[in-house]
Amino acid sequence: MDFTPGEILFYGGIAGMAVVAVIAIIVVIVMGTSRKRLRRRMNEEYGCCLK
Repeated sequence: MDFTPGEILFYGGIAGMAVVAVIAIIVVIVMGTSRKRLRRRMNEEYGCCLK
């Protein structure tokens, strides 16, 4: 199955976008949990109400 250079760029771009989307979802989840942990720690140490 031979791909032309245009097809390689097209399908490679689709695959690259899929990889970036999955990584972005993982980063959003990790940052969200870190944010919750940090807020909890700041609340315990300083007693402030961060929003």
